[in-house]
Amino acid sequence: MESSFDKPAVNDTLITDDALAVIAGIAASEVPGVAGMSSGIAGGIAEALGRVNLSKGVKVVTRESSTTIDLYVIVRYGYRIPDVAFDIQECVKSCIEEQAGIVVDNIHIHVQGVDYSETESEQT
Repeated sequence: MESSFDKPAVNDTLITDDALAVIAGIAASEVPGVAGMSSGIAGGIAEALGRVNLSKGVKVVTRESSTTIDLYVIVRYGYRIPDVAFDIQECVKSCIEEQAGIVVDNIHIHVQGVDYSETESEQT
């Protein structure tokens, strides 16, 4: 007797949370005002080993038909944080829906810091 897990159904595609995290990370990093994504310890270790971590600062959780994305970002000095956060939400939502065909229920933006590096270089 065959189980439903033996063969994928025709036209079914499984998109992992890791793949969605990569799409979200790239989309968020392209938003004006985003200096970078904040990584945890695991992300820092991957970078130390020379790996490019495209999902750095992104956590995707899919439960049944609900997808939630948490993004941990560093904002450039001089940009309004609420505006940048809104732009990130819109960009990530549209990219995931266009590229993966998945509806995102929640996108949470966690601002981990402000990047002053451009301002400091202008003063010297």
